Amino acid sequence: MALGCAPLMSSYARLAPRLQQGRPLVLDSDTSASLRRLGASLDTAGAFGQLLRQRPSAVLEHYAAELAAGVDILTALTSDTTPRSLAEVGMEHRAAALTRRAVELGRDALEQAARPCALAGVLGSDMVSSVFAERLVDELREHAERLATADCDLLLVRGHGARRTLDAAVEAARRTGLPTWVALTLDRDGGLDGAPLEGLVKELGDQGVSAVVLDLHDAELGARWLSETAPRTDVALGAVLAAAPEAVRGFADDAASTAWLEQLQRLEGAGARVLGGGAGTTEAHSRALRSRLSAQHSVPPPAQP
Repeated sequence: MALGCAPLMSSYARLAPRLQQGRPLVLDSDTSASLRRLGASLDTAGAFGQLLRQRPSAVLEHYAAELAAGVDILTALTSDTTPRSLAEVGMEHRAAALTRRAVELGRDALEQAARPCALAGVLGSDMVSSVFAERLVDELREHAERLATADCDLLLVRGHGARRTLDAAVEAARRTGLPTWVALTLDRDGGLDGAPLEGLVKELGDQGVSAVVLDLHDAELGARWLSETAPRTDVALGAVLAAAPEAVRGFADDAASTAWLEQLQRLEGAGARVLGGGAGTTEAHSRALRSRLSAQHSVPPPAQP
């Protein structure tokens, strides 16, 4: 990749206007699936922490591959660098250092990018949760503060399937002053804990959330939810789409298909301002999506690394 991306060029502020106008922002793919392709073992909580400590070069390789593919938003490997996650592998005392390392590696990769790009710290784990509400709030605030101190451009709240947990994570992110995005997996009725998407988006917007990204396996349902909600909110909406309806997060599917790209274009037409790969996708999907969007919006795709 070409050298020359100054710190200002990697600022979220350079990209934020595209949430309301211009071509969509591209969010990176299924991190776990991509890392497994590099030989990483990710079957237990705390595995990201082990990888950051033992094979940081693999993390940097993944980051660099996503940026070479043309993503605008790179997610740092911070979802499981909390003390509770790392306790599963006996490294809870390394939470601060490993969180910082995950972000530093992302910064190293972004310095090699020749275009505006931003680094998102991930707040929230799919692997573990706290037993007590009070401890949950403390953990989320602690992790959000570490991500902000480590120099993330924005925070991405992810992996919270309950409204109480989601609200606590959003509040923890908001306290840092960083822009906050939320990634949502909805039920078949298009809601969370009984709250329909439109009302949920409004409430998240009132809490200061900049964008809500739907994690989808079904593009048809996603397009319906987006088309119903997008005209009624100022919060930017987005979608990440699984490689296939049966795809499982963390396990790579085949290379991007024409049907997958066409479904993402349909989601863009329904109002998605952020697009990316969901379960089973890899850097190959990111590159195919960037190329399709570049052709559609008459923007040159990124050069091959």
